[in-house]
Amino acid sequence: MKISIGNLPQSLSEEDLAQLFRDHGPINHVIIKRDKNTKKSLGYGSIEVEEQKADALIAAFHGKEIEGKTLAVVKQEELAKGIQTTGKQKGNPLPAKGNQFGRTSSPGGGGNTGVQRRGGSRGS
Repeated sequence: MKISIGNLPQSLSEEDLAQLFRDHGPINHVIIKRDKNTKKSLGYGSIEVEEQKADALIAAFHGKEIEGKTLAVVKQEELAKGIQTTGKQKGNPLPAKGNQFGRTSSPGGGGNTGVQRRGGSRGS
């Protein structure tokens, strides 16, 4: 099972993270997300553990302080569900099309395009 870990100190390496969690059982995979250019830690990552150990790890490490940072530890599937439902909860539907390119609708169908017209020749 994949567990997401947020608010990691930037000085923490993948080996340090694995050692921290290894005391509670075997770790299958560890990754800390890094900036592509600078290779500095982005402060979050994930580990893979056996499914029966996941709840114990979360209970032991969620809210634990490391180097002045409080860890956020959750199951990745719960995190993904939270992200998917966040947009739906805000209730901000996309604006309807029809008011494009500065056009404003008026009751009489005036068709104001937002373009100021000026007289003069077209250079022909």
